[in-house]
Amino acid sequence: MLEPTLPQITTVIPTYRRPHLLRRAIISALQQETVGVRVRVCDNASGDDTGRMVAGLTQLHPQVEYHCHPQNIGSGANFEFGVRNIETPFFSLLSDDDYLLPGFYQRALAALNAHPQAMFWVGITLNVDPEGLIWDARVERWRRDGVFFPPEGALAMTAGMAPAWTGIVFRREVLEQVGFLDPEVLSPGDLDYTLRLAARYSYVVEKYPSAVFTLNAQSASATQPLSSFWPGWQKMFRNIEALDMLSVLDRERLLMALHLDARRMLFRRGGNALALGRYEFARDAALALDSDYSESWRANMLRVLAYICERVPVAQHVLTGIYRAVERRIVRSRQELQVRYGHLLRP
Repeated sequence: MLEPTLPQITTVIPTYRRPHLLRRAIISALQQETVGVRVRVCDNASGDDTGRMVAGLTQLHPQVEYHCHPQNIGSGANFEFGVRNIETPFFSLLSDDDYLLPGFYQRALAALNAHPQAMFWVGITLNVDPEGLIWDARVERWRRDGVFFPPEGALAMTAGMAPAWTGIVFRREVLEQVGFLDPEVLSPGDLDYTLRLAARYSYVVEKYPSAVFTLNAQSASATQPLSSFWPGWQKMFRNIEALDMLSVLDRERLLMALHLDARRMLFRRGGNALALGRYEFARDAALALDSDYSESWRANMLRVLAYICERVPVAQHVLTGIYRAVERRIVRSRQELQVRYGHLLRP
């Protein structure tokens, strides 16, 4: 089947100093079958071989656009720049270390054409570590697929089940009607955005493997202090409170679910910080649990463990070993994901 001559979807790829991985991301978009694709690469002043690599691809694929900022404007602003003035009916957002799986766009556009009231489509994003182990595939664990309407669609994204936008195709109209990221939300900006959309519009979910999200131990969420994201969660709560298209009862239900997620997230990240020897982060997480949620027992557990591990190296070693053993057990419990989707992964 011949490729369409007019682009139907824009793949926005912000990048910074990852030319090899960026090439994989671009090619994964260009190889989407039967769909006209425009790839927009936004370089955050990498200052390396990124420009030359993209120029080489552009010679073969003129639908690849490249813009290099004169200075680094930050990740969120780079995503914002990438979605400005999109001309295609649909768009998707792809980080430079992630990639798309075959048939993603074809499946998404077919469903969106069949459901013109739906404003975005959600597929399965595989969470994969650098060794190629699949840790999770959240959407596969959803109770059902199909069309979701407000407020069910927003509630379905709570309890740790929020889809990664790597596996989402959006209609361009969402930019015109809702805008894009709230810069004050910081790290959880993608979650905030999809929640605000799901509170307003219907969307389609299909349990189809669509994209790969790379788990990175050096990512901002794994290395930055609590202050880099917890104020963003608090701003997200305020954004939900302002959703007047939801009834008071539905807003309360959604906020209750998100606050429960926040308590779990703070404790989980605090435990991970302890395993990495990041004691200040663990104490900050304890403070947030205590002051914002009166979770004294969890807060005190983090504080006591931080106190002991900081002073007794053997205790730190034991705690790290226990944490890693729990991680390995989680991976083993999801071996069926490796069997089912492992052949789709790229090096």
